Amino acid sequence: MYERRTKEEPSIPPPPVGTVGATRPPTDVRMGDFILLDGTYQRVEDMRSAGGASVRILHFAGRAPLIMREARTTYRPLEFR
Repeated sequence: MYERRTKEEPSIPPPPVGTVGATRPPTDVRMGDFILLDGTYQRVEDMRSAGGASVRILHFAGRAPLIMREARTTYRPLEFR
């Protein structure tokens, strides 16, 4: 069986092209944002409020929903005007 020789955490993959990362609270997440889950970036397809305004249930295509209770890094596509 393969074992890592170092105690270093695996590096995160580069963010999706055309996105900018920022730490956002659950109230600032939008549909279309990307979140790193289990080593891959997942796009928020839908979301619901749960237990008040500060908790969101984020839905992704082909993955179980995520209950977001605290701020985390999200990647938002750039907006061109």
